[in-house]
Amino acid sequence: MTTVNAQVDDWEKRWRKGVLPFAVLGALKSGPRHGYALAVAVKDVLGASIPEGTLYPLLAGFERDGLTSAEWIIQDSGPAKKTYLITAKGLAALDEGARRWIRFDASLRGLLDV
Repeated sequence: MTTVNAQVDDWEKRWRKGVLPFAVLGALKSGPRHGYALAVAVKDVLGASIPEGTLYPLLAGFERDGLTSAEWIIQDSGPAKKTYLITAKGLAALDEGARRWIRFDASLRGLLDV
């Protein structure tokens, strides 16, 4: 039998996974970032680490769909880093997503009476 806390923990894990694309685009809104910096920024917000096997396929899909672009940054020391930038299409998608999120949140709050 599952405890209430365990059940809610499972819901919360699913919420975090569901908002991951939105959170990654949101993190890119403040400027270009490489994968590790994105993972840290999103972890700080969502409170959970993003596995590389989740983050990089998500970024590849964003690039394929024109929501982000990527460029390799050559450094004086160390390996080159692939840096991701949000595109105008990505900003438009993020803005529309934010509008929908706000409506969804208001509807859910009404249902929950909180």
